[in-house]
Amino acid sequence: MEELILIILTIFSIIITTSLYKLFEKKGLYYALVLLNIISLILSFKIGYIFKTNINLGIIPIVAIFTTIYLYIVKYGTNEKKHILTLTLISSIIASLAMVIMNYCIPAITETVSINMQGTFETNYKIFIVYPIIITLSEFIVIKLYDIISKVQNNIILTIVLNYIMTSLIFTILMYILFYIGILSIKDSLFIGVSTYILGLILTIAHSIFLYFYTKKKVKK
Repeated sequence: MEELILIILTIFSIIITTSLYKLFEKKGLYYALVLLNIISLILSFKIGYIFKTNINLGIIPIVAIFTTIYLYIVKYGTNEKKHILTLTLISSIIASLAMVIMNYCIPAITETVSINMQGTFETNYKIFIVYPIIITLSEFIVIKLYDIISKVQNNIILTIVLNYIMTSLIFTILMYILFYIGILSIKDSLFIGVSTYILGLILTIAHSIFLYFYTKKKVKK
C-alpha cells in the first residue's frame, strides 16, 4: 500500500513542477519550489514502511525540489540562486511557524486526528528547527556542485546523479539523525538516513531521465 503512495507522490511532485512551469514559466518554478517545500516539511513527520524498510517520506518532494532547481538552472542559469535560497528559507520558516501555531489550537474532544497530530508535532519539534536550515544549505551545495560538474561534462543525467551521490549522503543522514535525537537511537536514525538516501538515489535517477527528455523535447520545439 505504501509503495503505491510512493508512486503517487512521485508522479504528483513531477506534475507540480511541469504544470506550474508550463502555466507560469519562470515564476511557475518559484511557485513549485514553495509548494514542494511545504509538502516536504509536512512529510518529514512521516516514516513509511516501504520495501520492508523504514523511510522518511519527505525525501520524495525533496528530490522534486532538486529537480525543479535543475530545470531552473537549465533554462535560466544560476545568476538568481540567492533568490531561490531566500525563497526556500523564508517559505520553510513561515510553514514551520504556521504548523507550530496550528499545533497549539485546542481541538474538540472528539477530534482524535487533531489530537494525534498535536502529539506528533510536539514529539518531533526539532524538525521545525532543523528542516529550514538543512534544506536551504543543501540547495546551495546542489547549485554550486551542479555548476562545477556541468563544466566538466555535458550529460545532464550523469551530472544530476553525481550531484546527489556526492552531496545527499551527508545532508540526508545528518538531517534524519538531527530529526530523531532523543526519539530514536543513533543506530535507528542512521538506518533511516541510509535507507532514505538509497530511495532518494533511485528517485533521482528517475527524475533525471525524465528531465533529460523533457528539456530535450522543449529544445526541439
